[in-house]
Amino acid sequence: MRRRLLAGLGLAAAGCADEPLRPAAPRGDEPLLTPWRNVIGGFLAPPAPAFGLPAKPGSGAFVKWIAPGAIALRGMDLLVADLASGRLWRADLGAQTISAIAGAPVGPGTALALGPDLSAWVLDVPARQLLRFARDGRLLQTLRTGPASPSGFALADGGASLLVADAGLAQWSELRPVGALATTVLPRAGERRITGSDAIAAGRESVYLLDRAAGRVHRVARDGRVLASLGEGVLQQPVALAVDRAERVFVADAQGPALHVLNTARPESVAAEALRVQQIGALAVDERTLALADRLLGQVQLFTLRAEAAR
Repeated sequence: MRRRLLAGLGLAAAGCADEPLRPAAPRGDEPLLTPWRNVIGGFLAPPAPAFGLPAKPGSGAFVKWIAPGAIALRGMDLLVADLASGRLWRADLGAQTISAIAGAPVGPGTALALGPDLSAWVLDVPARQLLRFARDGRLLQTLRTGPASPSGFALADGGASLLVADAGLAQWSELRPVGALATTVLPRAGERRITGSDAIAAGRESVYLLDRAAGRVHRVARDGRVLASLGEGVLQQPVALAVDRAERVFVADAQGPALHVLNTARPESVAAEALRVQQIGALAVDERTLALADRLLGQVQLFTLRAEAAR
């Protein structure tokens, strides 16, 4: 399984904002993961140009990330929460520039998402609230998550709904940015016992909950029915979760460490060392791009995913 999961890796140049990885041509069928880019930081972006004018290349100092934690990805925009500096950065992968989002809270429990309009959503765990920042850094919206203990969130329904996981009660709440109405959904486990909701991801019709204590990912209907439990006997210390449009489930495991791909005809795994990362602190996926944050090496590795029909 492992030899087909990852394409061959080439050597990357050092000392640049974007270090390309040159994969060898795969033999036989296409591998699931093909290395694309290694992003370690960027040049500070100049002030945003007037509307309709092209963005200017970076002209400021080069800033290298130290300990990237939470990440989010959409198109050529990448959000990175640097736990060492306590700052949230927005990277433009096309221009190879980065800009700080002033006032965005960053801490060990920070979770991120990018909306369809490329606005940045940030989960502030201590304050139990979600903040939404415009692409130019302006604070647009603040939503309270309620009295729960938020452990993560996901955008659903094309960005019209926010699903906020509750770590303590193994449930989630659905919030609407317009009106901020909240509905609490308690999964009906039946024979499948759910001990925690430590991370959440939204599929096309299902919700995926990471249950760290049980070492499983639960696929749950929006009404709370538990449809399946994935990863039994595979996941040891799962720490991060992401789901793509084909409903492939990507789980970072601190044991090994390793990356596991579930909810496929044949689950696959690959060691972090083969991915050229030491510690996978966070995952993000958009279309056919998977991003892995390595907080020990201070980098974000980007991979191209094999095309696969939606489930």
